[in-house]
Amino acid sequence: MRTPALWLTAFYFLSFPLMAQKYETQQFKVLNDSEEFELRYYPPVMKIQSANDFGSLFNYISGSNTSSTKIAMTTPVYMGDAKGNEVMEFVLPASFDQTNTPGAASEGVRVFQSNPGYFIAVSFGGYATSRSQKKIAEQLREIAKQKNFTIISAPILLVYNAPFQVFGRKNEVLFEIAHQP
Repeated sequence: MRTPALWLTAFYFLSFPLMAQKYETQQFKVLNDSEEFELRYYPPVMKIQSANDFGSLFNYISGSNTSSTKIAMTTPVYMGDAKGNEVMEFVLPASFDQTNTPGAASEGVRVFQSNPGYFIAVSFGGYATSRSQKKIAEQLREIAKQKNFTIISAPILLVYNAPFQVFGRKNEVLFEIAHQP
């Protein structure tokens, strides 16, 4: 009876290095770190965006862009709402800027530089279901209200892991806020 548990444990520890990701992660500055939330500043970065279409974004970084440049995958993947439409965004590596970022070869991909901004964030594990995302967003709205932060965006979901990674998942919900340093 203990054999399945032993095999599952062995599988987890032996396959963990295969599932561990070594991607560049978007940089931000933590301005306030509490048990409830983080207040962060995000500097501008180059991003690509689609109408919630992972395939078109993946094609862009795989070389289907105006310079046929293959671009490394980064984390996190942004998911949220832009002007009433669901969108997905990839952050490009820090080596890209407005002068060297390839244009989109597909009409379904938008290349842009993000605006700098201040955000409140909460991290959570597991798979990011719509239920878990709504629950975390409501908690974050309440924190914003208690701290007198003015929310100026819809909730943004950040996903750091590939869908096939089962253990050690990291997700975050963010809201952009009006903040004067």
